[in-house]
Amino acid sequence: MSFNVFAAGSPKFHYKKEGFIEGSDFEPMKIVSTLMTMEPNGWGAAGAGIDIATPGVTDLMDSMATMEFLHTLNDAVCFLAMCSGSSDGWISLSTTKSHVLWPDTKGFARYNFTPGDNPGAEFIKLIGPALKDTDLNNWGALAALTLVLSKYSNSIGDDARPIINISLDK
Repeated sequence: MSFNVFAAGSPKFHYKKEGFIEGSDFEPMKIVSTLMTMEPNGWGAAGAGIDIATPGVTDLMDSMATMEFLHTLNDAVCFLAMCSGSSDGWISLSTTKSHVLWPDTKGFARYNFTPGDNPGAEFIKLIGPALKDTDLNNWGALAALTLVLSKYSNSIGDDARPIINISLDK
């Protein structure tokens, strides 16, 4: 399965890609609690991988992909939070799962940059229900969000106010 991504942000940022690979599901609350307790060294990342994964090879690969994309998504949100105008900025996420015989399932989350200790973990915790409701709680969605927010962070610079809308459609 795959999904489509569209993002628009100020000033003049647009991103569109169709056919992102979904990947396997993850448990947002388990991941956030692991992310919040990670130490800033190699053992912290290894410990998080051990906590998330079961010893199967496929599970380990999925867990490593999830962990890497969570780490880079965390970094991307933190970089945006460091912008000088971030206190007035936000990231909104809209998710859609289309159905053939009944109405589409929708999810929405908006993160305002009034960060506490870890803006990335706060963002992941906030968007978790929207991703889960539309069956986008997988490492593919994390990869897409990481890619979009990283490209956006590179395009706006340090003196901007980050405002971006992201849409994931399945």
